[in-house]
Amino acid sequence: MIHGDVLRQFYDDLLGDVAEKIQISPTAYKEAVAHFNVVAAYIHEEISGLAHLDPVIYPQGSFRMASTISAYDDREDYDIDLLLELSIHQFTAPDQVLALVARALEKAKGRLQFKRLEVKKRCVTLWYENMHLDVTPAVLVAGRQARTIGIFDVHPERPDHALANPEGFAQWFDGMVRPRVVMDMRKVHASTVPVPQQKPAEMKTTRLLSVQLLKRFRDIHCDRRDYDRMPSVLLSKIAAEAPQGRGLLADLRSVAAYMAPIVAQPLHVENPACREDLLSDRWPKRAESQRMLSEDLNHLARKLDELLEEGTQVAKKQIIRDLFGENAAAQGYHRASERAAAKSREGMFAVAAAGGMGTAASSAKPIMAPKHRFFGDPV
Repeated sequence: MIHGDVLRQFYDDLLGDVAEKIQISPTAYKEAVAHFNVVAAYIHEEISGLAHLDPVIYPQGSFRMASTISAYDDREDYDIDLLLELSIHQFTAPDQVLALVARALEKAKGRLQFKRLEVKKRCVTLWYENMHLDVTPAVLVAGRQARTIGIFDVHPERPDHALANPEGFAQWFDGMVRPRVVMDMRKVHASTVPVPQQKPAEMKTTRLLSVQLLKRFRDIHCDRRDYDRMPSVLLSKIAAEAPQGRGLLADLRSVAAYMAPIVAQPLHVENPACREDLLSDRWPKRAESQRMLSEDLNHLARKLDELLEEGTQVAKKQIIRDLFGENAAAQGYHRASERAAAKSREGMFAVAAAGGMGTAASSAKPIMAPKHRFFGDPV
């Protein structure tokens, strides 16, 4: 193994540790699932006033695609997006449907244990201590691709009964980021589809980890430079189509470099499972957001290149901190130090800095390490 390969492996593993740090905690995940299960059980009971509408409830978005990340700012919470299919006329007035769902949930506030309820433009939000559920009512559209739905939306600048297919998109995304795995192409037959079991970071593919790291980078840098965040579904669609990189660092760089020129141009991005479902319809709110995100993605690619160049580990740690936040960087380097110390005891090093990850004298030059893979696959 040549020195460059050892260094790349070191940063592949370090970025894997960063990705592990930004996963939603098992406790928070279980809490979200518990709230979902209570809501799902309630809406099927006669007392809810919804049972006669044959409700079908299932997760969509990041929870469905296993790409949820934790909040980097303690002031933020996390959410689980749910679709609630009802057997009602597709062109029922959206405000009536939202009011129906809101009344049904509000009267069970004590049982569902949410703190407050908010009716938004296309969903009913249940607020909890550190999270919220967005329940989006919809109707299954006959004669279309499986799980194509009509959304009830009262926003004045969007169609009242827009077509969408979040589950179809999730299946497309699964196929793009997990090409070497036999996929569970879920089909919604039951009236409640459980939230997928949480997978630890080491069980996720390289591209899925790249998407999660990119989402954390987006959150930090959009807030830092004060421009509107690209929605996760739009980010995921573009990122999934980027050329594959060999290893986590190379794959993340490939995604960043691929996306940078795309997001700088006018966007028209469709859901592969439903052409009428325009994923780019709500971003950007300000034209300069595209330019700024493109600049930041180019910055990300340059900084990932710098990790493989000469320099101190102090400088390299600062790069990770700048890209992904203080806590994630601290965990990544703590784990890297542990691995280096273990290899030192075996007479081998991943990077010349065993026990010296935070010292200015630490060189980024590699010595030698045994071949191993901690995170991701070589797709």
